[in-house]
Amino acid sequence: MIKDIPLILALAFIFFTAAHAEQGSQSHESIAEAVKAYVEQNINLPGEYEMTLTPLDSRLNLPQCAEPLDIFTTSDLIKAGRTTIGVRCNTEKKWSIFTSVIIKTYQMVVVVSRPIQRGEIITRQHLAIEKREVSNLREDFATQPEQVENKQVTRQLNAGTILSLRNIVEPKLIKRGDKVVISTTKPDFSIRMSGIAMMDGIKGQLISVKNQNSGRIINATVVEPGLVSVNY
Repeated sequence: MIKDIPLILALAFIFFTAAHAEQGSQSHESIAEAVKAYVEQNINLPGEYEMTLTPLDSRLNLPQCAEPLDIFTTSDLIKAGRTTIGVRCNTEKKWSIFTSVIIKTYQMVVVVSRPIQRGEIITRQHLAIEKREVSNLREDFATQPEQVENKQVTRQLNAGTILSLRNIVEPKLIKRGDKVVISTTKPDFSIRMSGIAMMDGIKGQLISVKNQNSGRIINATVVEPGLVSVNY
C-alpha cells in the first residue's frame, strides 16, 4: 500500500492542476459576451443590424480577470462593417487583446420593381419597398417613394436596384424653344402673355424667356410644362 502513495499523490496533483488551470483561465465565451454587450450599448444605427464576432484563437489562454473586463474602441462611433474592439484586464495580471466585429445593417428601402430606361420619369408602378442590407451603401438611398416619384433617372436601372438619390434629377418641364405662357399675378390683376423659352428649366428654376409681343427677354420661374411666372 505504501508503494502506491506516490502514484496517488501524483494523480491528485494532476487533477488539482487541471482544475486550477480551468478555473484560472478567462473563457472565450465571457470575452465574446462582454464585447457583444458593449456593441449593443454603444451602437447607433438606423434600422436593424446583425453582429458577427471573429472567433479568438483557440490556443489563446488568458488569466481569469478578477474585475469586469474593460472593453474599448479606437473610435467612439461604431459603424457598419468591420470594427476593431479592444478587451483588457486591469487587475494585477494585466492583459490586453484585440478582436473584431462585423456589423451588417438592414433597412426598408425603395427598389426598382421593373426596369427603368435612362431619361424615363419614375412612377409609383416602378417602385417597391423591401428590406435590404445597406452596410456598404452610401447614405443616399431612398427610403420613401415620395423621394423619387416623378423624378427623372440619369441611367438605366434594372429591376431589384436600390434607388440612389444620385441616379435621379428633377425632370425638365420646359425645353429651350418651347412656347410658354408668361403669367404675372398681383392681388388686383393678372396678366398672361406669350413667350419663348430661351433655355431648359426644371420646376422652380429661374430661366430666360422672350416675350413674343415686346421682344424683351425676361427672367421667369418655371411652374409647370408650358407655364412660367414673373413677379414684378
